[in-house]
Amino acid sequence: MTVPRSLRGLFAMLFVEIFGAALTIPVFTYFCIAELRLTATYVGLIMSMFSAAQLFGAPVVGRLSDAWGRRNALLGCFCWTSVCFLATAGVKTFSGLLIVRTFAGLSGGSIPITQAMIMDVTTQEERPSVLGVMGGLLGVAFTLGPGTIVLVLSMWDLERRWVFVAASLFALVGCIVGYFVLEETLPERKRRPICTAGEDSKDCKTVVEDIWDCCTPSLMCIWVGRFCSSFANLCLFSTYAFLIRDAFGWGDRELGMVLASGGIIGALIQLLLYPRMSKAMGKHTVYGFGAALVTMYFIALPIATLDQRSIQFHLCLKVLFISGTAIMDPGIPDLVAYHAPEDRMGLVQGMTNGFRALASVAAPLVAGRAFDISPYFVYSMAAMAAAVSGVCVACATLFDTRRGLEAGVAGRLACMGEKLAGTLERGETKLLLKK
Repeated sequence: MTVPRSLRGLFAMLFVEIFGAALTIPVFTYFCIAELRLTATYVGLIMSMFSAAQLFGAPVVGRLSDAWGRRNALLGCFCWTSVCFLATAGVKTFSGLLIVRTFAGLSGGSIPITQAMIMDVTTQEERPSVLGVMGGLLGVAFTLGPGTIVLVLSMWDLERRWVFVAASLFALVGCIVGYFVLEETLPERKRRPICTAGEDSKDCKTVVEDIWDCCTPSLMCIWVGRFCSSFANLCLFSTYAFLIRDAFGWGDRELGMVLASGGIIGALIQLLLYPRMSKAMGKHTVYGFGAALVTMYFIALPIATLDQRSIQFHLCLKVLFISGTAIMDPGIPDLVAYHAPEDRMGLVQGMTNGFRALASVAAPLVAGRAFDISPYFVYSMAAMAAAVSGVCVACATLFDTRRGLEAGVAGRLACMGEKLAGTLERGETKLLLKK
């Protein structure tokens, strides 16, 4: 699959920014543990506040991109990320880190805008392949980032704060690269102004009203599925460092090695397997398959890690988790684009990220506290959430997703009512003919 020319600059700047952010993944939790002396509960609170800010920021930034274009919105996100990483490097207290990470979440993240840009210039048939390329690119970035920082920490006794400075510089470089190479994907004729006056009113249509118009039953199913899958993954993300420390005595170097190797596997699956599986099995079915793999992983994780304390068993299960998430991650934006109105793509992708952010608020708080009580309870919850995610996406197929996309909830329910009435009328006609 050839990446459209208008997306090549996007992928270049995204790789630079994600690589910088990936540098911080192995060290963030240990930065909180070793330098700020925080427990799992406090780390979970910091992650939750970051995600709470994203819950507000992602739909708003997505809606602004629908009105003013994707390019400006994405460049703004990169600048904001650079500033916040730099501020993170300077914090010395729990309250300072909490404030900085909360402000960092207000940008909404670069991924929803990136996904909206892909949807702008691709067809339904092209999207699985392009999303697979994007997933592979992110996988490489998430491989090189942790791998690089593991190598650096092995060679030099580097203070963890400098890792956040490096992340800030990479985000800034990505912004500069984007300024010169990033192309606008949303032409002015397709943009939706912030203020859309009604027929008998000069009042502006609010973001909340726009969101309500997009709340079709099928999208609601997918959004709930996104919440559940993110809840499951973030239960692991917010407790995994504590789990491997308690079970195997591992630190940030070992965590970085696990993330780097997992990134390679995930990148290959998204680049090579996901487009083919989506075409052969269908978007909804392949997502359900990924959810089943993740569910099995969470069921077996405490047995392998805490009961057996087997590193080999633990790493084999990790491959199962990586495979499942590598299928599910590109599946969500692909499914959202399949069911969403085209003129609200930025808003809808932002809402999707908002549901992920909502899970990110709940999961670290719940998982951090539950892990301090019992790890078994945490991963049982995660297994249930992953299973529910697959069921919710399957339920989206029960609705007619190719009609009435502009109608919102009321219009979609009316459409379903008309179909039901038509079916009953045809049944009565058949009975009369038989008589």
